[in-house]
Amino acid sequence: MAIQSGIWAAGINVADRALQLLNVIILARILSPEAFGLLGVALLVLGALQQFSNLGFDSALVQHESDNIDEYLNTLWLMKIARGAVIATITIASGPLLAQAFGEPEAAGIIQVIGFSPLLLGIQNPAIVYFQKDLHFHKEFIYKVGGRTIDILVAVATALVYQSVWALLAGLLAGRVVMVILSYAIHDYRPGIEFNREYAGEMFEFGKWMFASGILVFLYGQGDDVFIGWFFSASALGLYQLAYRFSNAPATEVTQVISRVAFPAFSKVQNDTAQLREGYFRVLHLTTIAGFPMAAGVIAIAPQFVLAVLGEQWEAAIPVMQALAFWGAIRSFGASTGALFKAVGRPEIGTKIQALKVAILVVVIYPAATEFGLLGVAGAVVVNAVLVQPLVIYMVIDVTEASLSRLLFLLMCPLTGSVIMGLAVIGLDRMVITGTGVLQLGALVIIGVVIYIGVMLGIENISRYEFSSLVSTFRGTI
Repeated sequence: MAIQSGIWAAGINVADRALQLLNVIILARILSPEAFGLLGVALLVLGALQQFSNLGFDSALVQHESDNIDEYLNTLWLMKIARGAVIATITIASGPLLAQAFGEPEAAGIIQVIGFSPLLLGIQNPAIVYFQKDLHFHKEFIYKVGGRTIDILVAVATALVYQSVWALLAGLLAGRVVMVILSYAIHDYRPGIEFNREYAGEMFEFGKWMFASGILVFLYGQGDDVFIGWFFSASALGLYQLAYRFSNAPATEVTQVISRVAFPAFSKVQNDTAQLREGYFRVLHLTTIAGFPMAAGVIAIAPQFVLAVLGEQWEAAIPVMQALAFWGAIRSFGASTGALFKAVGRPEIGTKIQALKVAILVVVIYPAATEFGLLGVAGAVVVNAVLVQPLVIYMVIDVTEASLSRLLFLLMCPLTGSVIMGLAVIGLDRMVITGTGVLQLGALVIIGVVIYIGVMLGIENISRYEFSSLVSTFRGTI
């Protein structure tokens, strides 16, 4: 069940991300880095308001031991509507001031309009929480991909006519409207006006740690964006965010798929340490075997990709993209740790780890940016993640009573294969494949896949590492 759900979840993320990246590629040819940066400023404001008002109720219901949570849904619905209304009010009132703080007055109207996005999502069917709780990701596929499809169609059509940053905003809001409609079309639950303080308190008791963690995740995950928007310019922010999108896209797929599937799956065996440990190792095996080579591939083909697909106006994003790809590899390793801590009822572990990351980032980001510019900011993020990993590993071992040697073995095998593949592709790009273009890019991707598979089969033959059996497992499940 978990594997089948994982495939559907992967389908959601692959389709959603493919549409999103296609949207970015098309719009990157039409719009300037400054246009992307202006929307980026608005999205940062929106993201901050959403995280600072996220009470973690959805996660509380997913983790809830009861299969039927209908009695909680009306309270959840009213809380989300209230949250959306508050965010919309704040963005309308403070849009000009926030835009001025970033030194981008043109972003004021965008901030005010984009503030309606969480209000739209707040009125959607609260029963969509069942998609994750019951591992019904085939329903979520329709819900998310449907919204994303409308997003790209509206954004591209508007950009072709007006060539304005408002095209990005029009697509986003149109997609949100469609998601609201689909949430009621897919699930037959209909919410009503009913608020239960006891249920709200119960959800908050779990969600308070998710609330704190969400704030810290924002400060760590998007604190670099906020800093760039303030310290540099909208154009620099546009370059950095585009570099992040493509450098972390593969790792993001792994992270989102694993966290959404692993959380409810781990929750079902939270009281059985042996099953929990084996489940975690299985998840770690899958994430690293896919996430590590994806990150190495991004580093290797970034120059070809940017020049052939995005255009020369984005050339400055290449080194930033390569640096952030290292962070993507680390994220793929940590994809399941947050889900693990939440599933065993210890979300405070993730919160404290995020607090440490934020503290380190605050200390290093300014001097790094002053000395090395955008690349320095990306480097600060990567170094931060590396420094915290030993603590993450220690906490995982403590929770699962796992073997450190087994964990390191599962990490080193795909890491070795990924490094060999990445170096081979870089060498071929520089010495064998001449020129820049889509055909050259495609050739490098295919060669990289073949090399990685060959190296991993070789590692399997000389060690206890499983590789080919995973292919058989997926084939049988599909």
